[in-house]
Amino acid sequence: MRLSLLSLASGLCFVSFPGFAAPSSDVFARLPLRFEAVDAPTSQGQSWVAHGPGFGVGFNQDGTYFRLGDRSLKLTLEGGDRSASFEGLSKSATPANYFGRKFRSVDAFGRLRQAGVYPGIDIVYYGKGQSLEYDFELAPGADPSRIRMRFEGADNISLGPKGQVILALGDRQITQDPPVVYQRRASGEIVGVPSSYVAQADGSIGITLGAYDASRALVVDPTILFTGYLAGTSADVPVGIGHDKNGLIYIAGYTYSPDFALVGTAYTGFFTGTSRQVFTTVMNPLGTDVITYSGYFSGDFGDDLKAMTVDSEGVFYLAGVTDDFFFPVTPGGYLTSNGGVRRSFVSVVDTKIPGKDGLTYSTFFAGTKTDEPTGIAVANGKIYVTGFTSSDDYPVTANAYQSTRPGGTFDGFVAEFDPAQSGTASLVSSTYLGGTSQDIPRSIAVAAEGQVYVAGYTRSGDFPTTPSSFRPFYSGSGDAFLTKLDLIANAVPYSTFLGGSGQDQATKILVEPSGHVAVTGFTLSNDFPVTPNALQSSQAGNGDVFLTILDPAAQDFTTALVYSTYFGGTDGEVPYDLRRDAAGKYYLCGYTLSLDLPVQNALAPASYPGNSIDGFVAAIDPAASPLKALTYSSHITGPGYQVAYGVDVDAQGNIYVTGTALGDVFGGTGATPPPDSNLNVFLLVFKP
Repeated sequence: MRLSLLSLASGLCFVSFPGFAAPSSDVFARLPLRFEAVDAPTSQGQSWVAHGPGFGVGFNQDGTYFRLGDRSLKLTLEGGDRSASFEGLSKSATPANYFGRKFRSVDAFGRLRQAGVYPGIDIVYYGKGQSLEYDFELAPGADPSRIRMRFEGADNISLGPKGQVILALGDRQITQDPPVVYQRRASGEIVGVPSSYVAQADGSIGITLGAYDASRALVVDPTILFTGYLAGTSADVPVGIGHDKNGLIYIAGYTYSPDFALVGTAYTGFFTGTSRQVFTTVMNPLGTDVITYSGYFSGDFGDDLKAMTVDSEGVFYLAGVTDDFFFPVTPGGYLTSNGGVRRSFVSVVDTKIPGKDGLTYSTFFAGTKTDEPTGIAVANGKIYVTGFTSSDDYPVTANAYQSTRPGGTFDGFVAEFDPAQSGTASLVSSTYLGGTSQDIPRSIAVAAEGQVYVAGYTRSGDFPTTPSSFRPFYSGSGDAFLTKLDLIANAVPYSTFLGGSGQDQATKILVEPSGHVAVTGFTLSNDFPVTPNALQSSQAGNGDVFLTILDPAAQDFTTALVYSTYFGGTDGEVPYDLRRDAAGKYYLCGYTLSLDLPVQNALAPASYPGNSIDGFVAAIDPAASPLKALTYSSHITGPGYQVAYGVDVDAQGNIYVTGTALGDVFGGTGATPPPDSNLNVFLLVFKP
């Protein structure tokens, strides 16, 4: 069982698994918890403590004690043996040393067992970083109905519609998922056992099981999660999500709410107009003060954020469009006046610097017609932006790959900025990218060696491709594309179409450490290229997600397609974001129209009745066999409208999803939307 802390500021929503205190670095978050015996027995008998980065938990025969912000929660086992003793397991090779007036050295352990809490039933505590878990281990023949958990300190305890235990602590809500119960056969195979919680008449919570082999041991492993909302009284929409090296979560988007969350020393706390404003929010989901920085970043008349990213130091990189003559720019920006026309902007906000001083670089950009940035990336201190333009005076640099507009309705552009430079010198490289029809780049990524990759959508049969690429020819109806640019040499070393006979659009791109490039998007083609090991080898509906991994270094098309699959139900899906973890698993989010979206280990396996649009999040492992490649998939749903716009994953396997929701995105299983609100930002943090 995993316990966590949730502190709700006004309007915040998230679901979280691990942690009781501020997140630490990835190094500390991977360290196992250390359990230590207290020097002297207390009146309740022997006592132990567990130390993680920034938090502690106490254990004795009377119960387990957690401090949740300004509230406390105590877990006791009703009817259990109060004399059941503790035993440290997995002794650490290094003891804990305490220095002061009196030096002492204490043995530390990786696990803590309390044996015989009920006849034949032990409880084992363990964890890592800021995560504490516990399992009930039942010997053959032990009676699981003896287990009764009592939570003291909660204002209200109830069972939710999906069998959760819901604990209310003031304006916070803790939801404990239905238990996971399993047995291990002699062959080593793990077999799940149907299970559910039962509310006892005395207020405790019991467990009831379906059929199982009483001659074998049982393990009961429940899970806890949390919910809330981030919202004002008008529409609030996130554009993206990221995290820094300390585990803080960064969300940026746009809002129409004059009462959007204002916390700390954000750029400004003033809603200066009646149209949409950019917002930037930093959260510590595992700490007491959940929102640490939140406010507006805008001029006087409204601005539209189109793309965001964050670096490991907690610096926002923002790109969008504005009509505002007084949009905030810095003196060293490339272009400090918009000339009275609608312009793109590129801005850098350092959240460690309070107020307006945190704006370290900001500039107008692009030409005098229609220009829109769609993707932004940062590497080695440089900012890379892509988008589309209809401006013949879009600013290009000397010897650009395409120095004049190819002539389409819209053509792509790619630009590199160096915010350490000033004025025109800060625009390091800039070029058009496209053919004689419509070209819409959607995403940009930078490889370790500095090469830039752009993916998007084109209707240009003469879009620039390279002869040895995976597909140098246009398939018709609009194809996705993947292009590699060398902005130093002003050359395109690799470029390919990607698609089938229908329309195909790429929405997100990632560069793997191996040099392979992953692209996701949606396809209307029933002949989209897939690999033999695809999770889903054929089109299921009218617009499926695709996940494709290409090798730009391949010598010919026969070896260039590393992995490719459809994903979706019988209606349509559109993905908006893509992440990859260190093990090579890919995480996608977006929206689905399909009632039969493939689900796996889902928090919400079914769409809310009557919904036309649901968010979704999925995890795909390309290295697994097709039957095992979908490791997680779920609707994000409730009454109304939901879209997931951003997904992220940390080193501990925690998945972060943000999006916008009209209605209760958690379907009654957690916090409800704030009253009188409109579209609300949600943040979902979970670990499958």
